[in-house]
Amino acid sequence: MGVPRRSGVGRGVLAIAAGALIGLGLIFFTHREDLRRTDRRIEIAVNGVPIRLARDLQLPTHGFTLQIVFTPPPDPARRPALVVELREERTGKTLEIQDDLIYRDGYATFAVPEALGVREGLIAVRARATFADGTSAEDWRRLRIRGFFGGPPIGARQITHFDFGVDRDGDGRPDFERDLEAMGLGEAGRPELAHDLASRVAERALARVLRAYDASDDPNRTGLPRDPVAVRFQLGASERMADRPYTTRICVGGRDPAQPGSVGHVRFDARNARRSSDECMGKQTAGLFPAELAIYREAALYREVLGPFDPAIGGVPFGRDDAERPAGDAAAPGPRAEELARAIEVVGDVLGTLMAHEAAHTLGLVPPGRPAFGLFGGTVGEEYAHAVGPDGETSPAPSLMDRGRSLSFEALAGAGEAGELRFRPLEYAYLRDRVVLQSDARNPYPDPPEAPLE
Repeated sequence: MGVPRRSGVGRGVLAIAAGALIGLGLIFFTHREDLRRTDRRIEIAVNGVPIRLARDLQLPTHGFTLQIVFTPPPDPARRPALVVELREERTGKTLEIQDDLIYRDGYATFAVPEALGVREGLIAVRARATFADGTSAEDWRRLRIRGFFGGPPIGARQITHFDFGVDRDGDGRPDFERDLEAMGLGEAGRPELAHDLASRVAERALARVLRAYDASDDPNRTGLPRDPVAVRFQLGASERMADRPYTTRICVGGRDPAQPGSVGHVRFDARNARRSSDECMGKQTAGLFPAELAIYREAALYREVLGPFDPAIGGVPFGRDDAERPAGDAAAPGPRAEELARAIEVVGDVLGTLMAHEAAHTLGLVPPGRPAFGLFGGTVGEEYAHAVGPDGETSPAPSLMDRGRSLSFEALAGAGEAGELRFRPLEYAYLRDRVVLQSDARNPYPDPPEAPLE
């Protein structure tokens, strides 16, 4: 028998099927390539604040920062061509930004200068990135621009004076020296030793404050090497009369009998309206109370560092042995010099964190409620004017403006998992006058309490 012949119709069907499969394959691979290319996207952000938190912000006419965030981050060697356009919706005036952009890992940023001439009202921001392979990505958003009524809340002249010389009990000695002696950092009857230790702890604490207000991680994504807050922090009183209307005094030392266990509380000053205040004595006691750090005596770090000195937990106060002398003494400081240095570092850092926190309350942080009236500050109870999350309940802890009693001794010392506590980007933007708060009768959030806040 001969071999059966294949039908021409069958061969045609096979050819059509093969062609269809090849075509589908080409479509699949082409689509996958398109997906690879179009998966690139950009987003416009403001002041380094997470995009979902910045939607209702009001911004000043200059000073705020714009970011174009790339997903995924581009190869620095194949940086896309980027153009940012600002258009005033009221006048149609258009400004193009291209050469002034600063590129960082995963984003480009631009600080809006006064010379750009941005005016109050709505502006539309459009960004377009064109990549080396010819693909592009776009994003746009509207921004609300407003001026500061009565000037920016912080400005350039504000001073905070931390007064470590206060003598609330009137015994002729600074309360702070007595507070350190209660922790074992000094021996009663040796005032020269207490004075030396107090000076060293105060200097360490001030250095911690300065780090908080001169953040090294560029929270507002300015692209600049430094972006310090324009507030002067000092241990001594200002001698110039012209400084007094801009100086807030915060006393450090002693206790508040009305609030035992509180390590510090001051009056919250919404939008820094007072400029000058005395957070010390008067109608209501205010300030910082280092002796109350005793509430942390059960903390592991407290026992590790202060256990050798604190008599309340079996330690021997520094200076009880005559061989232990001030660091500035010509003689050797004694056998516990290293332990003492460690204690000064930790107590100074803890106290400095508390000082930075309380100073921020006097400057207006954290405005209660959501933007544009607030900056995600708590609105009731102990959470009032402290950092809370967007849902108003949970805080993206730990941060510098969390409620004080929620923070551990380790967190205050910068020894926790998060390292040194920092301001959130939105709070730092307030301190740098990069956001404008709504202030009128429509504010749905409660007025500040008269009592000092922790």
